[in-house]
Amino acid sequence: MTLRLYDPGAETWSLSWASKRTGTLFPPVVGRFALDGTGTFHGDDEHDGHKVKVRFIWSGITATTGVLRGRGQTWITNWRRYITRCTP
Repeated sequence: MTLRLYDPGAETWSLSWASKRTGTLFPPVVGRFALDGTGTFHGDDEHDGHKVKVRFIWSGITATTGVLRGRGQTWITNWRRYITRCTP
């Protein structure tokens, strides 16, 4: 399950995920949408036992995430999701 919260004062979104298996709410990624509609969100996570920075880029109707290990300079895309808008 995903929890999306908007802070109107800071004009930022906080995105958190919950695990129904463990009952855990994971730390959020926080960011905002630019004028062109692209949302960029950053946070902290763990990957293969290492602390990593994570980044989600939401452009149009798709979402792409990546991990940056240590002091690396290259983001590695590790997840893609394609979302289609439906008529309400």
